[in-house]
Amino acid sequence: MAMKIILQFLVLALVFNMLTTHRAWAEDDCYDDKELIKAQCKETLAVLGDYVLPKPECVRAVQKSDMACICRIIKSHEELQVCIIKFLRLARAYNRPLPSPGNKCGTYTIPFPPPSKSHL
Repeated sequence: MAMKIILQFLVLALVFNMLTTHRAWAEDDCYDDKELIKAQCKETLAVLGDYVLPKPECVRAVQKSDMACICRIIKSHEELQVCIIKFLRLARAYNRPLPSPGNKCGTYTIPFPPPSKSHL
């Protein structure tokens, strides 16, 4: 009888562990990318001042990072040091995927492009 209860408990613990681990796997795992971009592209992404062309180490960081994922996890307090519009410009300059128009990058909603003149 005691063995049956222990076995049931172990099965329940295993199922619980599998379900909670699965959720953790689904979370975005680009925190290292975000920190790399913030460190290597500090001048380019600075809130104050004009857009500065990225240094080679920034370009390498952009090319290897998941910029769309970074958009999803960037926090509002980080936007005090990272200009989201410059972040988007940098990602587009190196053809990195980004969230679709209408979606958020940090607290910024990515705008839809203006309609083409042929549709007016």
